[in-house]
Amino acid sequence: MLKRMAAGTAVAAIAALALQVQVSAQQQGAAGGQRRAVGGTTAGNDAYPTDEQYKNSKEAQAFVAKAKAIAGNDAKLQARFQKACGPLGPQRPAVLRQNAGLPPEPQRQIDIVKIFDNLYYFGFNTVGAWAIPTSQGIILIDSLNTVKEAEEIIEPALKKAGLNPADVKMIIVGHGHFDHFGGAPYFQQKYGSRVAMSKVDWNMIETPNPNARGPQANRPLPKRDVEVVSDGQKITVGDETITLRITPGHTPGSLAYYIPVKDHGKPITIMMLSGANITPDRASLDAFKKALDAAKAAKVQALINGHPGLFGDELGWMEQVRANPNGPNPFVLTQDQFAKFVDIMKDCAESRLVALDYKGTN
Repeated sequence: MLKRMAAGTAVAAIAALALQVQVSAQQQGAAGGQRRAVGGTTAGNDAYPTDEQYKNSKEAQAFVAKAKAIAGNDAKLQARFQKACGPLGPQRPAVLRQNAGLPPEPQRQIDIVKIFDNLYYFGFNTVGAWAIPTSQGIILIDSLNTVKEAEEIIEPALKKAGLNPADVKMIIVGHGHFDHFGGAPYFQQKYGSRVAMSKVDWNMIETPNPNARGPQANRPLPKRDVEVVSDGQKITVGDETITLRITPGHTPGSLAYYIPVKDHGKPITIMMLSGANITPDRASLDAFKKALDAAKAAKVQALINGHPGLFGDELGWMEQVRANPNGPNPFVLTQDQFAKFVDIMKDCAESRLVALDYKGTN
C-alpha cells in the first residue's frame, strides 16, 4: 500500500468528518439508516428531510412549485425537475431501487462511447469514468473502483477508442470515494500519470480508517500530486483547460468542473458535478449555488456525472449517441434551457434544506 500521511493538527476537524464519509463509501453509499437508503454524505441520513417534513413544509413546497413553474411545459426540463426535486434529490438508480424494495440491478460493463468529439465515457452502468484527449496527452476524470479495473477496463477501453493509455497525463478525481480514485494508482505507477484532487479530500483518504476491513483496509491509494485549493483553479493539458470549484457536501472537497468540449465540431462548455447536488447545510448549499451560477455565466449547455441515471436517462442517451452519432446530442440543452435547469436545481436544493427545519408547526 502506498504510504499514508499522518493528519496534522490543522486538519483534525476535517479528518473526523472525513472518517464518516469513508465509512459511507465503503458501504457503497447505500446505507442511510433504517428509514431509507441515501447516497453517502458527510452528514449521512441527517442531510435529508423525512418524507413528512418535505411534504408538509410550506416553505419547502413553495420552492418546489417555483422550480416546477420554471420547467413549464418543456419536456426536457420537466424530466430534469422530476430528478432534481424531492426529499432525497437526485439519487443513483440503485438507491431508488433499494428504497422501492426492488432487487439490485446487476452491474454490467458499458462499452466505451464517444459522447462529444473529445469526451468518452467507459465503465459500468452504476459508475464510470471519462477520457478527454488533448494535443499533449489525455485527461481522465475519475478512475473506477480498483487497480484491477484500471488495467482490465480503462486501459482496453482507451485502446479501443484509438487512444494510448501511456498518454494519460492527468487524472482528476471528483471526490475522495474509492469508486472514483481506485484505479488512479495503476496509472501513476505504470505511466507516471499525475492525480489531482481537492486538498481536503486528499487529507480525507489519507486518514486511516479503523473500521475498514478486508479489501477496504488494504486498498492502494494514489500518491498526492496536485491539490485543488481554490475556486476557479485551472488544470491544463495541451489545448484543454478544465476549471474547478470546491463544492462540499458529499465529501468535504467534492469538485465541480467546467469542461470545454466540441459537439459535432461546435465548441460548447459542459459541467460535471461530482457530488455537489448533496447539500446538507447552508455552507454546502451556498457553494453549490455559486457553482451553478458560474455555470450559467459560462453558458454551459450540458451536465454530466460519474453515476449514470443521477440527473437523467444518461445510459439511454449514450445508446442514442452510439446508434446515431451524427444526430442531435441528447445531453445538450440550449443555453436558455440550461440556465433554467440551473434555477431548478437551486430551488430544489433549497427546498430540501428548509424542509429540515420543519417541526410540524407551519
